[in-house]
Amino acid sequence: MIMSVLTYLFNLILLPSFGLAANLTFDNTTTTSGFATLPSPYHHLSFSAYNIFRPRDPAFEGIITPNDYNCAVSPPNALLGSRLGSNLQSPSFQIADEVAMTKDGLHPSFDLRSFYIKPMDAPLPGTRINVKGFRFGQGEELKWHVDFPSGYHLPFLVKMEEYSREKWEKLTRVEITADFGEDDLDWEFCLDDLELDFHNISDEEEGIRGRERERAIGREQVIMA
Repeated sequence: MIMSVLTYLFNLILLPSFGLAANLTFDNTTTTSGFATLPSPYHHLSFSAYNIFRPRDPAFEGIITPNDYNCAVSPPNALLGSRLGSNLQSPSFQIADEVAMTKDGLHPSFDLRSFYIKPMDAPLPGTRINVKGFRFGQGEELKWHVDFPSGYHLPFLVKMEEYSREKWEKLTRVEITADFGEDDLDWEFCLDDLELDFHNISDEEEGIRGRERERAIGREQVIMA
């Protein structure tokens, strides 16, 4: 019975069609006065312009409103993001070390499946969240956005494929920004429960061989026709 349960749980994580699933909750880091720096790499990723924060830490009393205590969908921690420095560097997460991942048998990319997000308490007219993805070996960018009206305070579960109607796969980098008002001013936002898929190199190669077989069958069907 024990082996059966372990096998079942193992299969949930190592599904052949999805690879290695990861749900990042950022709760395994201790904060000081409500903040902590993300280690790098963190689950194969490097994060820029983000900090781990604990919304209900007493240090934030009077600084953030109770409307933002729910930033940590899975308590106690979440990420706090905003543009960084005088050049307003966009908050992003990207593959930290391609060579190390390859040595570990992983393809140096990830699929973005879902995450919870909300802008910090904002007045009228509201805030727009922009998401941009960069694919492995391609100059192509994926883009999607969602508008948060003033007064909406619930974390929003973003399901990338369902809402954007395309798969956010084989990414090396994702940028997320929050723009406030008509002048698109930078605004802080919180993010939690980041769901990703990584892939074994063997799975990736098998996928390539499968696509090659499909193309070969297609060519044969054209010739036969």
